[in-house]
Amino acid sequence: MSNISKNENCPDVAVMRENYNSKNLVEMWGNLIDWKKRRKGENGFLVNQLRKHNASKIFDAALGDGCDSIYLLQQGFDVMSNEIDKVFLTKALHNAEANNTQLKITDLDWRELNKELDAEFFDAVIILGNSLTYLFTKEAQLKALEQFYRILKKGGILIVDERNYQNILDNREKILKGDFNYSGKYVYCGEKVHGRPIEISDNRVKFEYADERTNKKAHLVMYPWKRGELKKLLQKTGFTSIQQYSDYSLEENPDADFYQYVCVK
Repeated sequence: MSNISKNENCPDVAVMRENYNSKNLVEMWGNLIDWKKRRKGENGFLVNQLRKHNASKIFDAALGDGCDSIYLLQQGFDVMSNEIDKVFLTKALHNAEANNTQLKITDLDWRELNKELDAEFFDAVIILGNSLTYLFTKEAQLKALEQFYRILKKGGILIVDERNYQNILDNREKILKGDFNYSGKYVYCGEKVHGRPIEISDNRVKFEYADERTNKKAHLVMYPWKRGELKKLLQKTGFTSIQQYSDYSLEENPDADFYQYVCVK
């Protein structure tokens, strides 16, 4: 989930705070994801990539409600989890206890990891659930990626995903009329909580999340990557090998729900 900055004057924080209801979002987040269906949809992708690259010490940059960190701990990985939203952190700690796991927590701004984390310490960094799009400027995005690169060992990997915003931008008129096509098979797989864009521009997309059982709503404002934009930033950061996946398949699919990037230092 969100992990932007502790600096309340940061422009990224200002955009997020605009329509961000953390309590409502946390209440419905597990049902938006559907932990079991997320694992089914990825079909072993995350663990297989980590084991393929001999990664055991993992930094989960966006803990959220604990879905991925808890799963990796259960699979035997050594995980440090990062989250600055106190409501999400409380939920993650509750979920960890319910799953008989113990989280190791940091609450760092992605752009300032060097203040507390050693260079070349982790085998892998994961930032999943479309979380990197909570940063709105190229400068902020690049700083975060450079910090992830810094804490990775040589040969370590960054796994990052992004929603297919290009498809949203290309079809903004019909989407805003209510025609938003999303398979629900990848990343966000819940059946009772639904998310859809309600504002779309070239520089921001506002999603509304609604729980059909309670009628509660919450919103997130995110930066819409254009096609190829994130990959260029990853290259600029210095990653020597970047594999792009579409809904966890090694192919280019312009209609995919999500893209995944596995980047080697």
